[in-house]
Amino acid sequence: MKKSKSFWAAASLFSLAVMAMAGYSIYHRMALYFSGDTVSVSPVPPPPVQAEPDQTAAANPVQVPPAEPAAKDKKSPEPAKPEQTAPKIETVKVRAVKTTFEFKAPKARSVEISGSFTSWKPQAMKKKNGIWKAKIYILPGTYPYHFTVDGQKKLDPGKPKAPIGDSLVTVK
Repeated sequence: MKKSKSFWAAASLFSLAVMAMAGYSIYHRMALYFSGDTVSVSPVPPPPVQAEPDQTAAANPVQVPPAEPAAKDKKSPEPAKPEQTAPKIETVKVRAVKTTFEFKAPKARSVEISGSFTSWKPQAMKKKNGIWKAKIYILPGTYPYHFTVDGQKKLDPGKPKAPIGDSLVTVK
């Protein structure tokens, strides 16, 4: 009987510890979510191009010709065509920027980079003189990323850290 009481006491304490850890994890995630302290990973939209109003239209107002008498065959009149056309809005293409990532790890056997710009799929980096490099085309914006060095997740030293625990890169 004593063994069963101690077993159930230990099981209860273990369950209480697991629930406390789960509660803290949920609290931390909810606090981060509701604080609005999130990272935007969408590309920066280009500024809209504003067309200048046509100044000749103000100087020469559209004049409507006087109404003509009805025709004998009474066909429906054609719709009047405006003399002015709406100004054309030019679309600006956003180009991806060639971004170089470097990580110094002379003794590493393999280094990969993963980020929201690669859909979190690891991309291999090339080693040259102890420095691992990768060149990736990225649209302008701010993105989280990290390196994987010999299977271990590593952050980029000297770069800002995102609340989700990754490094941030800003591409302009």
